[in-house]
Amino acid sequence: MMHARSRRTRAAIAGTAILLPLAVLTLSTSHGGAKNFLDAAGPLAAKANALFWEGYRVAPALTIGMVLAVCLPLLAAFVRLSKPLTRSKDATRIYKPGRDDKFDANVAERHAIPRRQPFVEIENGRGMRCAIARDMLRIGREDDNDIRIPSRYVHRYHAAIHREDHDDWHITDLTGVESNGLIVNGKRCCEARLNDGDLIQLGPGKLRFRAGAG
Repeated sequence: MMHARSRRTRAAIAGTAILLPLAVLTLSTSHGGAKNFLDAAGPLAAKANALFWEGYRVAPALTIGMVLAVCLPLLAAFVRLSKPLTRSKDATRIYKPGRDDKFDANVAERHAIPRRQPFVEIENGRGMRCAIARDMLRIGREDDNDIRIPSRYVHRYHAAIHREDHDDWHITDLTGVESNGLIVNGKRCCEARLNDGDLIQLGPGKLRFRAGAG
Protein backbone atom coordinates (compact mmCIF):
# COMPACT_ATOMS: atom_id res chain seq x y z
CA MET A 1 0.00 0.00 0.00
CA MET A 2 2.78 2.43 0.93
CA HIS A 3 4.71 1.66 -2.25
CA ALA A 4 1.62 2.32 -4.37
CA ARG A 5 0.98 5.58 -2.53
CA SER A 6 4.57 6.70 -3.15
CA ARG A 7 4.26 5.92 -6.85
CA ARG A 8 1.03 7.91 -7.05
CA THR A 9 2.66 10.87 -5.29
CA ARG A 10 5.61 10.90 -7.68
CA ALA A 11 3.28 10.55 -10.67
CA ALA A 12 1.24 13.53 -9.43
CA ILE A 13 4.40 15.62 -9.03
CA ALA A 14 5.60 14.67 -12.50
CA GLY A 15 2.22 15.35 -14.09
CA THR A 16 1.95 18.73 -12.43
CA ALA A 17 5.45 19.70 -13.51
CA ILE A 18 4.63 18.81 -17.13
CA LEU A 19 1.13 20.27 -17.34
CA LEU A 20 1.87 23.55 -15.54
CA PRO A 21 4.36 24.91 -18.14
CA LEU A 22 2.05 23.84 -20.95
CA ALA A 23 -0.85 25.65 -19.28
CA VAL A 24 1.26 28.79 -18.90
CA LEU A 25 2.24 28.64 -22.57
CA THR A 26 -1.39 28.20 -23.61
CA LEU A 27 -2.67 31.09 -21.50
CA SER A 28 0.18 33.38 -22.47
CA THR A 29 -0.55 33.03 -26.19
CA SER A 30 -3.97 34.64 -25.67
CA HIS A 31 -3.38 36.98 -22.72
CA GLY A 32 0.34 37.74 -22.78
CA GLY A 33 0.56 36.95 -19.07
CA ALA A 34 3.86 35.10 -19.25
CA LYS A 35 5.44 37.94 -21.27
CA ASN A 36 4.47 40.56 -18.68
CA PHE A 37 5.74 38.36 -15.86
CA LEU A 38 9.13 37.82 -17.49
CA ASP A 39 9.46 41.48 -18.47
CA ALA A 40 9.15 42.38 -14.81
CA ALA A 41 11.92 39.94 -13.89
CA GLY A 42 14.67 42.04 -15.48
CA PRO A 43 16.50 42.71 -18.74
CA LEU A 44 17.97 39.22 -19.02
CA ALA A 45 14.58 37.60 -18.54
CA ALA A 46 13.08 40.04 -21.04
CA LYS A 47 15.66 39.11 -23.66
CA ALA A 48 15.09 35.40 -23.04
CA ASN A 49 11.37 36.00 -23.25
CA ALA A 50 11.69 37.88 -26.54
CA LEU A 51 13.91 35.15 -27.99
CA PHE A 52 11.47 32.48 -26.93
CA TRP A 53 8.40 34.20 -28.39
CA GLU A 54 10.20 34.97 -31.64
CA GLY A 55 11.11 31.30 -31.94
CA TYR A 56 7.61 30.27 -30.97
CA ARG A 57 6.13 32.55 -33.64
CA VAL A 58 8.38 31.11 -36.37
CA ALA A 59 8.39 27.43 -35.32
CA PRO A 60 6.09 26.72 -32.35
CA ALA A 61 6.48 22.92 -32.37
CA LEU A 62 10.28 23.12 -32.51
CA THR A 63 10.41 25.71 -29.72
CA ILE A 64 8.17 23.69 -27.42
CA GLY A 65 10.24 20.59 -28.21
CA MET A 66 13.43 22.41 -27.20
CA VAL A 67 11.83 23.60 -23.97
CA LEU A 68 10.72 20.07 -23.13
CA ALA A 69 14.20 18.74 -23.98
CA VAL A 70 15.58 21.04 -21.29
CA CYS A 71 12.79 20.60 -18.75
CA LEU A 72 12.29 16.83 -18.87
CA PRO A 73 15.82 15.89 -17.65
CA LEU A 74 15.41 18.40 -14.82
CA LEU A 75 12.02 16.88 -14.03
CA ALA A 76 13.50 13.36 -14.02
CA ALA A 77 16.23 14.49 -11.62
CA PHE A 78 13.64 16.15 -9.39
CA VAL A 79 11.50 13.00 -9.24
CA ARG A 80 14.57 10.91 -8.46
CA LEU A 81 15.61 13.25 -5.66
CA SER A 82 12.07 13.32 -4.24
CA LYS A 83 11.84 9.52 -4.09
CA PRO A 84 13.46 9.21 -0.62
CA LEU A 85 11.03 11.84 0.70
CA THR A 86 8.00 9.75 -0.25
CA ARG A 87 9.45 6.40 0.86
CA SER A 88 8.19 4.85 4.04
CA LYS A 89 10.72 4.29 6.80
CA ASP A 90 9.66 0.65 6.79
CA ALA A 91 10.17 0.22 3.03
CA THR A 92 12.80 -2.26 1.88
CA ARG A 93 15.96 -0.70 0.48
CA ILE A 94 17.68 -2.01 -2.62
CA TYR A 95 20.71 -4.00 -1.51
CA LYS A 96 24.08 -3.44 -3.18
CA PRO A 97 26.73 -6.10 -2.49
CA GLY A 98 29.60 -4.81 -0.45
CA ARG A 99 27.54 -2.20 1.35
CA ASP A 100 28.23 -2.09 5.06
CA ASP A 101 24.97 -3.05 6.72
CA LYS A 102 24.61 -4.14 10.31
CA PHE A 103 23.39 -7.70 10.19
CA ASP A 104 21.86 -9.73 12.95
CA ALA A 105 19.25 -12.44 13.10
CA ASN A 106 16.90 -14.05 15.57
CA VAL A 107 15.41 -17.52 15.64
CA ALA A 108 11.80 -17.82 16.73
CA GLU A 109 12.29 -21.13 18.54
CA ARG A 110 15.66 -22.43 19.61
CA HIS A 111 15.72 -26.11 20.53
CA ALA A 112 18.25 -28.90 20.34
CA ILE A 113 18.39 -30.23 16.80
CA PRO A 114 17.72 -33.99 16.64
CA ARG A 115 19.94 -36.21 14.56
CA ARG A 116 19.07 -36.14 10.85
CA GLN A 117 16.85 -33.10 11.34
CA PRO A 118 17.43 -30.53 8.56
CA PHE A 119 18.37 -27.06 9.74
CA VAL A 120 19.60 -23.66 8.61
CA GLU A 121 22.78 -22.15 9.99
CA ILE A 122 23.08 -18.36 10.08
CA GLU A 123 26.68 -17.88 9.01
CA ASN A 124 27.09 -14.18 9.81
CA GLY A 125 24.60 -14.14 12.65
CA ARG A 126 26.65 -15.52 15.55
CA GLY A 127 26.46 -19.07 14.22
CA MET A 128 22.86 -19.67 15.30
CA ARG A 129 20.98 -22.70 14.00
CA CYS A 130 17.29 -23.06 13.26
CA ALA A 131 15.77 -26.52 12.86
CA ILE A 132 13.21 -27.03 10.11
CA ALA A 133 10.75 -28.74 12.42
CA ARG A 134 7.79 -28.61 10.06
CA ASP A 135 7.42 -28.71 6.28
CA MET A 136 8.14 -24.98 5.90
CA LEU A 137 10.48 -22.38 7.33
CA ARG A 138 9.92 -18.67 6.66
CA ILE A 139 12.65 -16.06 6.52
CA GLY A 140 12.11 -12.29 6.58
CA ARG A 141 12.07 -9.06 8.52
CA GLU A 142 8.74 -9.47 10.36
CA ASP A 143 8.61 -10.91 13.86
CA ASP A 144 6.43 -13.88 12.91
CA ASN A 145 9.08 -15.42 10.62
CA ASP A 146 10.97 -18.50 11.81
CA ILE A 147 14.23 -16.67 11.09
CA ARG A 148 13.99 -12.92 11.58
CA ILE A 149 16.57 -10.70 9.88
CA PRO A 150 15.88 -7.12 11.00
CA SER A 151 17.69 -5.50 8.08
CA ARG A 152 16.27 -2.81 5.81
CA TYR A 153 17.60 -4.82 2.84
CA VAL A 154 15.49 -7.87 3.73
CA HIS A 155 11.80 -7.92 2.84
CA ARG A 156 9.04 -8.45 5.38
CA TYR A 157 8.49 -12.00 4.09
CA HIS A 158 11.49 -12.66 1.92
CA ALA A 159 11.74 -16.42 1.32
CA ALA A 160 10.44 -19.81 2.40
CA ILE A 161 12.17 -23.17 2.62
CA HIS A 162 9.68 -25.96 2.08
CA ARG A 163 9.55 -29.72 1.61
CA GLU A 164 8.41 -31.01 -1.77
CA ASP A 165 8.88 -34.69 -1.00
CA HIS A 166 10.73 -36.81 1.53
CA ASP A 167 14.15 -35.18 2.02
CA ASP A 168 13.53 -32.98 -1.04
CA TRP A 169 13.81 -29.35 0.06
CA HIS A 170 13.32 -26.20 -1.98
CA ILE A 171 13.59 -22.47 -1.34
CA THR A 172 11.26 -19.94 -2.98
CA ASP A 173 11.61 -16.18 -3.33
CA LEU A 174 8.46 -14.44 -2.04
CA THR A 175 9.40 -10.86 -2.93
CA GLY A 176 8.52 -10.48 -6.63
CA VAL A 177 10.55 -9.17 -9.54
CA GLU A 178 11.27 -5.64 -8.22
CA SER A 179 13.14 -6.70 -5.12
CA ASN A 180 16.47 -7.77 -3.71
CA GLY A 181 15.64 -11.32 -4.70
CA LEU A 182 17.29 -14.54 -3.67
CA ILE A 183 20.78 -15.88 -4.37
CA VAL A 184 21.68 -19.57 -3.97
CA ASN A 185 25.33 -20.55 -4.39
CA GLY A 186 26.08 -17.25 -6.09
CA LYS A 187 23.24 -17.47 -8.63
CA ARG A 188 20.09 -15.33 -8.54
CA CYS A 189 16.93 -17.42 -8.72
CA CYS A 190 13.22 -17.45 -7.94
CA GLU A 191 13.26 -21.04 -6.70
CA ALA A 192 15.94 -23.66 -6.18
CA ARG A 193 16.33 -27.19 -4.91
CA LEU A 194 18.49 -27.26 -1.80
CA ASN A 195 21.31 -29.68 -1.14
CA ASP A 196 23.42 -30.05 1.96
CA GLY A 197 25.83 -27.13 2.28
CA ASP A 198 24.08 -24.75 -0.14
CA LEU A 199 24.66 -21.07 0.62
CA ILE A 200 21.57 -18.82 0.64
CA GLN A 201 21.89 -15.03 0.47
CA LEU A 202 19.07 -12.61 1.27
CA GLY A 203 20.39 -9.07 1.16
CA PRO A 204 23.33 -9.04 3.59
CA GLY A 205 22.21 -12.27 5.26
CA LYS A 206 24.06 -15.53 4.59
CA LEU A 207 22.41 -18.80 5.54
CA ARG A 208 23.73 -22.34 5.09
CA PHE A 209 21.28 -25.20 4.49
CA ARG A 210 22.11 -28.47 6.20
CA ALA A 211 20.29 -31.70 5.40
CA GLY A 212 20.86 -33.13 8.88
CA ALA A 213 22.87 -32.57 12.02
CA GLY A 214 24.26 -36.06 12.07
